Amino acid sequence: MVGLSPNALSLVYALGAVLLGLWLFFQYPSFGPRTLKAAFFLVAVAYGLLLATGVATAATETLAGPTVALLCAYLPILTLVFWSALHLLRVTIAAVGRSSP
Repeated sequence: MVGLSPNALSLVYALGAVLLGLWLFFQYPSFGPRTLKAAFFLVAVAYGLLLATGVATAATETLAGPTVALLCAYLPILTLVFWSALHLLRVTIAAVGRSSP
C-alpha cells in the first residue's frame, strides 16, 4: 500500500478487522459465549491480547517482515477484539430482555 501513512494503514486494518469480526459473528452465530460471565471473560482475554499487540507485531515483523506481522498478528488480534465485543453485546441484550417485565 504505497502512499499510506502508518496511521492510515492501521485504520484500514482496523476497519478490515471490524468487517471480519462482523462476518464471523453473523456467519457462525452459535460459535461464541452464551453466558454473561463467559462473554466478559472473552472480552478480558481479547483486551489482554490487544495490550500485547505491539509486542506481537514487532516480534513477528523481526522474524517474517511487516506484511506477515500485519496479517498474522495485528489483524487477528483486532478481529478477536471486535468479535468478542459483539458477543458481549448479544449476551447482554439477551440478559436484559429476559429480565424486563
